[in-house]
Amino acid sequence: MCYHTTQKAEVEELKKAFDLPMVDESEYNKHFHANGFAHPKLAVIANDGQKALFNYNWGLIPFWVKTPEDAKKLSNQTLNAKAETIFNLPSFRDSIVKRRCVIPVNGFFEWKHVGKEKIPHFVHPKEHPFFLLAGIYSHWKNPLNNELISTFSIITAEANPMMAEIHNTKLRMPLMIEPRNLEAWIDNSLPKQGIIELLQPQGDEDMFAYTVSSTLSSPKVNSDVPEILEEVPYII
Repeated sequence: MCYHTTQKAEVEELKKAFDLPMVDESEYNKHFHANGFAHPKLAVIANDGQKALFNYNWGLIPFWVKTPEDAKKLSNQTLNAKAETIFNLPSFRDSIVKRRCVIPVNGFFEWKHVGKEKIPHFVHPKEHPFFLLAGIYSHWKNPLNNELISTFSIITAEANPMMAEIHNTKLRMPLMIEPRNLEAWIDNSLPKQGIIELLQPQGDEDMFAYTVSSTLSSPKVNSDVPEILEEVPYII
């Protein structure tokens, strides 16, 4: 699955790269290691009232959730949405039709199982600054204080050959949108068949990976630091 990403670009870099404004720039914080289970805010591209960069929390909360307790519990279960079942599950089926977004990341982390070891890898584009991860979003109003919380989920698909070698237990990877398909993906009027045609796994031609420090796996160590992206060799 995809629970750990990197979004280390500065605000101006994101705005320039996609020729878009960012709503509420003060909410943006770059992350060298964004852990989904901490529900960080990440910049997403969406057509949400306007076409722009927004800062939404990772872990989708559907609009119909009743209580903060249920919202918190569900947000840990909706960091990812499987492309194969996204139209069927109650948490996702409304958003995939009406509220799609792209999460521009500089890369993501995944673990390879070798015997009893789990070896962390950083996967990044070979030639471009960003992977455009396919996502969906939702808005939920907290009934206790009427606060509107905007959240997203990253869509995953079957792993391509390179990712199957790395993520060798789950055989999954984040679904990526080709830059030429960005406008179509965030078009809220795109019919279902058009959405399905874009829900296809990407090849590994523009992907590169290397191993990083095992501190990435430790909850006791702050791994949201530049050093986490440094290559660390392992002897297998």
